[in-house]
Amino acid sequence: MYMKQVYLDHASITPTDKRVFRIMKKYYSAEYGNPSSIHGVGVSSKKVVDEARKKCAHFLRAHADEIIFTSSGTESNVLAIEGVVRKLLENGRAYTDMHVITSRIEHQSVLEPVARLVHLGVKVDYVNVDENGIFDLVDLKHKLRPETVLVSLMTVNNEIGTIQPIREIAKVIRQAWTHDSRLTTFDSKIGNRKPIFHTDASQAPLYIELDTTVLGVDMITLDGHKVYGPKGIGMLYLKRGTELSTIISGGGQESGLRSGTENVPAIAGLATAFEIAEKERGGEIDRLGMLRDYAISKILAQITGVVLNGDPIQRLPNNINISIPNIDAEFLVLQLDARGIQCSTKSSCLKDESESYVIRAICGEKDRDEAWRAKNSIRLSFGRKTTKSDIEYTIKELVKAVGKQGSKK
Repeated sequence: MYMKQVYLDHASITPTDKRVFRIMKKYYSAEYGNPSSIHGVGVSSKKVVDEARKKCAHFLRAHADEIIFTSSGTESNVLAIEGVVRKLLENGRAYTDMHVITSRIEHQSVLEPVARLVHLGVKVDYVNVDENGIFDLVDLKHKLRPETVLVSLMTVNNEIGTIQPIREIAKVIRQAWTHDSRLTTFDSKIGNRKPIFHTDASQAPLYIELDTTVLGVDMITLDGHKVYGPKGIGMLYLKRGTELSTIISGGGQESGLRSGTENVPAIAGLATAFEIAEKERGGEIDRLGMLRDYAISKILAQITGVVLNGDPIQRLPNNINISIPNIDAEFLVLQLDARGIQCSTKSSCLKDESESYVIRAICGEKDRDEAWRAKNSIRLSFGRKTTKSDIEYTIKELVKAVGKQGSKK
């Protein structure tokens, strides 16, 4: 019997667009040169990489030499965070004289390298978030120190879809280093340079314009498999003048910051994915936003006690994250999967966590009345092929599955 298939886990991974794959195919076999080689085939491949770099730069309104290709968003985050600290260490700064600011709702690829820095002696503070997952800018301002070397705060949360005020965050940092005498007073030991601002924007490009000329950031992480591009390719925007130490050494590719033979098919595919994203962004924002709002209204009306997680307005048009009382979230996901619906509980990268640390953070660590939400959450994230029929089918099956779980208690 045919079962309707509905994929609602695009925040985890998107399928590679056929238009992207078409571009990639010829660089696997017909044009396979190593971009570092000086013969004709190699030079041809280098031209492909150079052209892709220009396209990626255009997507961000940046310069081509500010684009560093990596293997993933995770690698880009590690390069950004550890690269800043290692460079300062090479320049004579001690770990104990460095301070980093991030948040507790960041992706694990930010939280884990930050945790490694803590073990080395780097001081770390975490910016507070409100009940909708928005960063507290007043708290950020208070946590800035003269020794702050890096601020790493995400553009969009991967679980709850909340969109952050990145431009305003950059403004807080910039104005603090301009007007706050506590921060601008010169210290011969640590200097008084403004901290580098990094943002993980992996979830953003399909729905948010990332214009580096107005955002005020120094580094941006992007990931191919979040934008209908290929797997195994990521990118780091590195503003001119921002210094990093290399994490992967060897042949000196990518301006000496990321050694390893360039993945030409994936690089070409990534550039194409960004071109398509920019072209189709406006239409998809409107279409998916309508589907999202329709689905939220139906779910809230038909399931008793359900709570929407994340900001109701400042959120991605394709994201719904809800907590449902008195259910086993993982079992619910399996029930939906048996009905042909693929969704998720927490971030796909959290294999060993029994609950969402993101939702735990927005509920407040001490709010016991809301603690259930972190264990009982599911995420539905739509994509280019998601239809209203898909949503109606999902809501119908979700209501059935929740009712079945409730009837067994």
